[in-house]
Amino acid sequence: MAIQKGDFIKLSFTGKLENGTVFDTTDANVAKEFGLYNDQASYGPETIIVGKGYVVAGLDEDLVGKDVGYKGSVTVPPEKGFGIKRIDQYEMIPVKKFKEPIRPGMRITAGGRQGVVESIAGGRAKVNFNAPLAGETLVYEYTIESLIENKEEKIAAIIKMFAGKELEHKVEDSKVIIDVPMEYAYNQRWTMAKGMIASQMFDLDVTEVVFQETFKKPEPAPAAAPAAEEKTE
Repeated sequence: MAIQKGDFIKLSFTGKLENGTVFDTTDANVAKEFGLYNDQASYGPETIIVGKGYVVAGLDEDLVGKDVGYKGSVTVPPEKGFGIKRIDQYEMIPVKKFKEPIRPGMRITAGGRQGVVESIAGGRAKVNFNAPLAGETLVYEYTIESLIENKEEKIAAIIKMFAGKELEHKVEDSKVIIDVPMEYAYNQRWTMAKGMIASQMFDLDVTEVVFQETFKKPEPAPAAAPAAEEKTE
């Protein structure tokens, strides 16, 4: 059965620049080979919803119409990748505005935006606020590993996509109850993630999503055992 927009699939891929430089991959061995490996990241096929923007537009569009098991590649132009380089995303900033010394090639944050210092002259820094891969033509090699059709598997996949890990949950007809870890309670990103989780689940005929937080009183630390008295002769 051909893949359609809205399908949940498991996708393996490696993204390269035209010169062969790898910038993203789901394969741990490839990540190690090209110096991208992160021991805090999880590798293996990634679950995405086709047509929902989980991958760049050029790759997203190429998935439609392919069959499960398809293995191939697609060349993605900048406008369907990370965008073209825009002149209005370059800015000249006085060096004295930075709290620390800066140098060309350094990534900085200014005005809530992240950019790269391209040059410094006359006491001013030229900062590029374009996306790091803006203007680049990309090549994705990918495999459609499987199609997820079971509703409960889709629900679990949505939770992991936005929570960053699997969370305990249960499905009761059209209601989903999710147990939220205590450490998420004060996480600002989680506030946004909750809304995304709920909106994606509503597309699965879920009518209610409950985020359940449980705070437990810490158990008192056990009392230290009394020190043994030294014997004197």
